[in-house]
Amino acid sequence: MRELHDKQKEKIRNDLERYGGEILHSDEMERAYRQTHHTRSTVGEHTQRVAEKSLAIRDEKYETNQDCYRQHPSDSVEVARRLMASLPEKTPDIIERHMWPSARSKRPNSLEGVVVSLADKAAAAEDFIRGSRVKPVGFRETIRNIRKQNSHGGK
Repeated sequence: MRELHDKQKEKIRNDLERYGGEILHSDEMERAYRQTHHTRSTVGEHTQRVAEKSLAIRDEKYETNQDCYRQHPSDSVEVARRLMASLPEKTPDIIERHMWPSARSKRPNSLEGVVVSLADKAAAAEDFIRGSRVKPVGFRETIRNIRKQNSHGGK
């Protein structure tokens, strides 16, 4: 997990250098690195962090947002099928439609589908707000947490 995080950081820094190198090495940025910002950093450091975080937000599994909108729902159904031998009847449809109302996703056709779609939006907003402060949870820990919740009646 750490290696993946380091590769993502390196990719972001490379992209920043490739697309913004001229700005990063400008006289204006040199001055910005000497100007105090909110008493804790410089304008240059703040500017660079904003650029890095902006790139990180757009750094996705898929090359473009369009690719994500097209592939993510069906890819997720395939993963669910690999994880569970037999999915409940509604599950593939719920997963396929969970990105509604974005992109070309169809509207959920069950209450469960609406709940999952809303939960997806809430989780995405939380991911966006918390950013890198969220501690990654591994697969095994996630399974343990699910089992623990189920053994306590979901409480």
